[in-house]
Amino acid sequence: MNERAKEDWKRDTTPFDRVRSVMRTAYDPMTAATVAEKSLTSEQTARKHLRSLVEHGYVTETASPDSKATLYRRANDSLALEQARRILDETDVDTLSTRVLEMREQLREYGERFNADSPDGAVRAHADIDPETLMEWRTTRRNLAFAEVALALSSVEDVSGVAEAV
Repeated sequence: MNERAKEDWKRDTTPFDRVRSVMRTAYDPMTAATVAEKSLTSEQTARKHLRSLVEHGYVTETASPDSKATLYRRANDSLALEQARRILDETDVDTLSTRVLEMREQLREYGERFNADSPDGAVRAHADIDPETLMEWRTTRRNLAFAEVALALSSVEDVSGVAEAV
């Protein structure tokens, strides 16, 4: 990010928004100091906002295995819900239901083809398995998990709408 963009981002957003933005796109755990640097704020301010994000389930904290530092990363639950919301915004429930059935069938076929319940099981049984096939299998499993969360979220919204109407 160039200096002008940094200045604009800092001027147009709050420290909390910048910390949350950094955590939204973080895939690896980070220290508060790293989050502070990336979010253009002090370490003390970053820690304050990270604690709030932890309390709200958006971020998780763990101890660093090689130091006493606390590491922060995006919580899996918040990531799954965000992805599910995106899926529901882009796909109708009938299409999504059909796609879930198709992915389940794909996974069943992978399992039969390699006589394994998972890609890792297939690797143990077939060391020579094609890396592209493994990636497709893992991606299908991940996409199915997100799609199932989206369907569950859709069902909750349907029930909530009925409850509110009563």
